[in-house]
Amino acid sequence: MRNLFFIAALLFVAINIASAQTAPAPYGEVNFIDVKPNMNESYLIDVKTSKILQNARKANKTIISWQLYRRTYPRGSNMEYDYVGFTVYPSGKEMKAEGTWDSGVKELSAKEIEGFLTSLNNNRSIVATDLYHYKMGTTPSISLPGEYVQLNLVKIKPGMYDAYVKNLETWKLVMEECIKAGKLKGFNVWDRTYQTNVMGDNDFTVTFSFATFDQALSWASGKINGADEFKKLFPKEDYNAFTSKLRELREITNQELWELVEVTD
Repeated sequence: MRNLFFIAALLFVAINIASAQTAPAPYGEVNFIDVKPNMNESYLIDVKTSKILQNARKANKTIISWQLYRRTYPRGSNMEYDYVGFTVYPSGKEMKAEGTWDSGVKELSAKEIEGFLTSLNNNRSIVATDLYHYKMGTTPSISLPGEYVQLNLVKIKPGMYDAYVKNLETWKLVMEECIKAGKLKGFNVWDRTYQTNVMGDNDFTVTFSFATFDQALSWASGKINGADEFKKLFPKEDYNAFTSKLRELREITNQELWELVEVTD
């Protein structure tokens, strides 16, 4: 009998491991939004209705989350946009699903829906869309309006893909320690699969999320970093040599700071 229990336990563990290994990685869709002149206040009113619809999609598991960010600090970009809408899908299946707005639409009258769509079209335009596939990270990381994300668009140097990903796996361990130390809230890596060249040609977007603007600036300026956490994990290795190797593997083609404005419940 004890052997039967032992075998059953092993099967349970094996099935769960197999499920974890075969589970599809999320997809992220980024819409770059240009708000028309003098329409910012009206657009933010429309966002409240958008949240109702997105909450419904989250409730029926069509999406994992929807987030709206304000472009706070652009650098090196020649693309004009004010906000980005970021929708995370469990997999490509949900991304292609139809009829996913039904439950949210039922909460609004026909007049409200018509007014919302008309206002939205008058207040903003989507200038481009990018599609990403989740690679690795420390999710969940950002949840409250007023928090910030620093994103780095990364172009991998020729022949350096595997070496760069291996470096990222080490970097992720360091970031997990930084989160425990309160230096940041999250670290995530997205593989760019559909490119519109919104902010230049890149292979990955690497994001760091922060609870406050001051924390984000301290990280961006180098006032705080992962040196102590790296030393804790790898006492015999040199942090400067590690970061130097990272720079040899990739080029940061763009860097921006976004503020979270709205998010699904």
